[in-house]
Amino acid sequence: MSIDPRISAPVLLRFGTAVMTAVGCRPAIAAEIAEHLVEADLEGVYSHGVFRLHWYAERAAAGKFNAGAEPVMATAEGGAPIVDGGNGLGIPAFRLATDHLITEVKTSGVSAIGIANVDHTGRLGVFAKRVADAGCLAIMFGGGCRKDWRQVAPHGGARGMLPTNPFAFGIPGGARGSVVVDFATSIGAGGKVYAAKIAGRPIPEGICIDAHGRPTTNPDDYFNGGALLPMAGAKGYGMALVAELLGEAILGEVMDGMNWIGVAIDLSRYRAPSAYTRAAEACLAELRACPPAPGFTSVEIPGEREAALREVLLVEGIPLPPQTLAALRDLGKQLGLSSEDML
Repeated sequence: MSIDPRISAPVLLRFGTAVMTAVGCRPAIAAEIAEHLVEADLEGVYSHGVFRLHWYAERAAAGKFNAGAEPVMATAEGGAPIVDGGNGLGIPAFRLATDHLITEVKTSGVSAIGIANVDHTGRLGVFAKRVADAGCLAIMFGGGCRKDWRQVAPHGGARGMLPTNPFAFGIPGGARGSVVVDFATSIGAGGKVYAAKIAGRPIPEGICIDAHGRPTTNPDDYFNGGALLPMAGAKGYGMALVAELLGEAILGEVMDGMNWIGVAIDLSRYRAPSAYTRAAEACLAELRACPPAPGFTSVEIPGEREAALREVLLVEGIPLPPQTLAALRDLGKQLGLSSEDML
């Protein structure tokens, strides 16, 4: 069995920053986007990692988003705060929205904000974790772009009709930090299919159907009229539908990405943080102590595996499938990156 080559995080960060600068992003935003993608890879969330650089470059060249945009605070039609992403990538827009939530919630106890006019937003859980690390409950989700991204079949359907419409929840945890749950309302994120195709590998069973509604593990079937399946059947479909209605019916027409909402609740308004931390750790410790089922080595808490893996990959480097690495190197050459920025 071949071993994927490993690239250090600093090298990938330098490369990613150079790529995003070359496609038109301002230097600070280029670095922010690159850091977001590298952090996803460090935590094993490869569906949102540096392979996305190739996709971002293609979308920028096609005019799908404005690479030079900078997000700004604005006001929605009904008077609520909203971040206008200026038709740029959503990562800096979500960071600005998260900054607002953390500042506002400490005064008001509850804060909510919309995010609109953005393209791909990266990994939602990163922003939920920031809110949770500030001692708050975070609830974030979005949708509204089904006209452009008919990726997921509704429960009982054989054709893609909805986007993946992700949700993320973050809450302060115990001794090991915040608990973060971040998931698409499809069984798997669309990025997993893209990553598999670029890497020349099959997708896991049970995620996708082909154009005839039949199960498939071939990523090409997804791109040729197939669809992802909703997670947990009717439950995932219901969550996706709620997000779709919020994204379009409440926040208005979307561009190629999604419209989003973020909510933060200051938990110190309910209980002293020290008491909460003790109670949370007691709950989490019980779950970790649960005997593992056959095929598992332990019961894990959402977010803890990612944090542990990050420490390992910072030392060992991030594994990249050979075809993914080759595609990124080709991208660097196409963009005319300097030899010191190349992989």
